Amino acid sequence: MFRDTIKCHKSLYSDAKILHQDISPGNIIILDDQDEEKPRGVLIDLDSAIELAELSEGELGITGTRPFIAIGVLKRECHTCRHDLESFMYVFLWTVITNHTEDPPETSKLRQWSNGEWDELAARKLLDMGQDSFQSILDEFTVEFESLKSLAERLWQILFPIRDGVVWTGTDGSHEAVDRLYDGIIRAFDEAIASEGER
Repeated sequence: MFRDTIKCHKSLYSDAKILHQDISPGNIIILDDQDEEKPRGVLIDLDSAIELAELSEGELGITGTRPFIAIGVLKRECHTCRHDLESFMYVFLWTVITNHTEDPPETSKLRQWSNGEWDELAARKLLDMGQDSFQSILDEFTVEFESLKSLAERLWQILFPIRDGVVWTGTDGSHEAVDRLYDGIIRAFDEAIASEGER
């Protein structure tokens, strides 16, 4: 499902030159009765989407659904495809940790992703995505989803590389870097799907 929606996002971005800007569970649907060759996960709701030609460094508002907004967007950086891919990771973590219930468990760190001012949320998420803190989010995975921890770690490594000793949340907007980012994330899902199929 996630892999298909990320492929859909890549097509929107690369082919249609559109940036979605609101990756959230409500904007991803699963089609159950699909042929194997057709995507099962589909990205919907382009209400917040913007054509790349319209993106500007001017007045930068914050677009998205609160718990899933990328750190850079919370800091009012120009919205990029990397930010949407970061949001996909938050949706993935949310889906696993909530196990399809509406809210995370009472003790979950994810509960704090909905509260506070934008700058507080940015600081909290940056802390949670830190090298040491991210492990405590993985510890919230139930036994049922234990096998998905390695996928979560891989996504974290791709999206939050360590540069000069700190987690980097920036975007390299070059065509090659964007392709590497999408391809790396899709490959991580492909490998996880293959691994799950072998169980």
